[in-house]
Amino acid sequence: MATEALISWQAPTHLYTEKNSDWYWGVGIVTLALAAVSFMFGEILTGIFIVVAALALVLHASQPPEIVYHEINDRGLVMKDKLYPFLSLDSFWIPHDINPPRLIIKSRKLFMPLIVFYVDEVDPEEIREIMLKYIAETEHREPFLKGVLEWLGF
Repeated sequence: MATEALISWQAPTHLYTEKNSDWYWGVGIVTLALAAVSFMFGEILTGIFIVVAALALVLHASQPPEIVYHEINDRGLVMKDKLYPFLSLDSFWIPHDINPPRLIIKSRKLFMPLIVFYVDEVDPEEIREIMLKYIAETEHREPFLKGVLEWLGF
């Protein structure tokens, strides 16, 4: 049961900033300092977790984003090959004060409450008009921690 796209575009999966050696040194020093403090207080597992988590973050932050296909059709939103049906979505918001423009979707799922679609190639107002036909528009903000991590280059 194929459906026709109402609008489609190509966009990155996440924001990416080029990292230099100073960034890696900074992350390494902070990681080792936090792990050392954990070890000094006898929190061995916490120290190991800090090192593993930092390695995972650095590996993820080092990967450039994949440019993927996005689509809105009459069934829901598609990112790459994943369909987010309108029945599982609560509301949307397109903030006008953030660059690059993005579509923030509030999901009804417990473990994935906010989904962010970057909308570089298309007019956000056109997306807004289409989305209003299917779900409500409610102001949403990305979590504060996501903004901090983007600012730090993760």
